[in-house]
Amino acid sequence: RRAARPGRHDARSRGRAEEQPLGVGVGDIFAVKRLGIPAAASRARPHQGVRELGWAAFGEMARDLAGRIADGFQPEVVLGIAKGGVFVGGALAVSLRAEFFPVRVEKRSRDQAGAGPDGRADLPDLRGKKVLVVDDVAQSGRTLEKARALARRAGAREVQAAVLVVRPGGARPEWFALETDELTLFGWDYQLDDTSPGLDPGEVGV
Repeated sequence: RRAARPGRHDARSRGRAEEQPLGVGVGDIFAVKRLGIPAAASRARPHQGVRELGWAAFGEMARDLAGRIADGFQPEVVLGIAKGGVFVGGALAVSLRAEFFPVRVEKRSRDQAGAGPDGRADLPDLRGKKVLVVDDVAQSGRTLEKARALARRAGAREVQAAVLVVRPGGARPEWFALETDELTLFGWDYQLDDTSPGLDPGEVGV
């Protein structure tokens, strides 16, 4: 796997990562309570707070990330890791004019639909293709590495990875939009109790 060149992030994304992206609100700690996230599962530090990224801001960030990816890598297929990576991957695939497929690398009891007997989504034939695996957040990088392995097993000739958020001192995929140690909440993270017809998830809790 080809290592990313330092300049690829430094010139364009490092400065951006230190700023608050357009449309990103710094949420209060009650956002964690609204989501029912156990304190032990939260990686956000109390004094650093929580970022809530609404749908409009997500779209802006995804378009910017896709533009930077297109400058250095032209994937033919985008694999979105369920569940957050499906939203991010789908948006990137449209901008990059690539085929899109969801992939599940971990078996979960509440998400059996569409998964194979081992809990993994079926992949298409990727022989000879350039592939981009996508998730919403990278921490240890283990999930991305599993997705890379699945893509190579399906025949991909080159695999790179992209996420919206990376953690300081954590995994460094080839492409990312924002570096922060705050807990970042996306539109798809919210449990919607209102089942009214026509409800827009982007208008609830963000």
